[in-house]
Amino acid sequence: MGVGVFVFDERAALAQADYSKWVESEVRTAPKNGWDKPESSQPRLRKWFDDMCKSFPREAHPDDPYGTEYCFYKNVIAVMFASSVAEQGVIEAWRLAEKHGLSLLAGDELLPRTAPKGGRDFHISILDGRKPDKPGVMANVCFVVFDPELAGVNLGDSRKRVLELLETQPWTRDQANLVGPRLRQWHDQFAARRLDRLVSEMRFYRELVFLRVHSRDSGAMISPMMDLSHKLGLPLEVYANLA
Repeated sequence: MGVGVFVFDERAALAQADYSKWVESEVRTAPKNGWDKPESSQPRLRKWFDDMCKSFPREAHPDDPYGTEYCFYKNVIAVMFASSVAEQGVIEAWRLAEKHGLSLLAGDELLPRTAPKGGRDFHISILDGRKPDKPGVMANVCFVVFDPELAGVNLGDSRKRVLELLETQPWTRDQANLVGPRLRQWHDQFAARRLDRLVSEMRFYRELVFLRVHSRDSGAMISPMMDLSHKLGLPLEVYANLA
C-alpha cells in the first residue's frame, strides 16, 4: 500500500477549474513509451526530480521504504510513496514543488503554494482520510474506466454521461459481463497487479468497470489506475463520495 501525489506545472494547465481532470488528460494523452524516462518531463519538473530523488530514490533496495515509484509525463510527474514514509514524502515533494515553482495535487486536493516550514498541524486528505460530504455516506473515492466507443460517451461530456450510465445500466459482479477486448484486457492487467485488496466494491457493466475504495486507500490506487488507463487507451473518471 502507498500514497500517490502528482507534481505539475500549473502554468501549463492554464488555470484549470479541475486540476485532477487536467492531470488525468495529461497522462492519458502522453506518448506510451516515455512514462519511465525522466527526460519525458519538461526541465522544471526534471530539476524537481533531481532534488527529490536524493531523499526518495527511484532505484533502491526492495526493503528500503524510501524507494519511490515515479511516472514521467511532459507537464506532470506521478509519485508513489511507501505508506511508512508517506507523510515525509508528501511534505518533501511539497517543499521542493514550492522551490521549483510547481504545484502539488494530493488525491484531488490542490495543496497551497507555500509548503510548511516546520511540523504539520493541518489536514491532508490522502494522509488523514476525508470526512464524507454527505451525512451517512462513507468517505470514498470511485474510479470508472470505460470504452467510449462501446458506451457512446463523448469525452467532452464524459463525467455527466458516465454518472448517467452508472444510475441506469444493469451491472453484475461477474467480469464476464464486460464486452470488448480492451476492457477485458484492462481487468486482466488490474488483477495481475493484486490491487483488489484495496477495493471495497467492484461492479462490471457491459461498457465500463466501477471500483470504490475508501478514501484512505485512494492515494495507492491513483497512479496504477491512471497508468493502466493510459497504456490501454481507456478513459478514467474519478468521483468522490458517491452514495
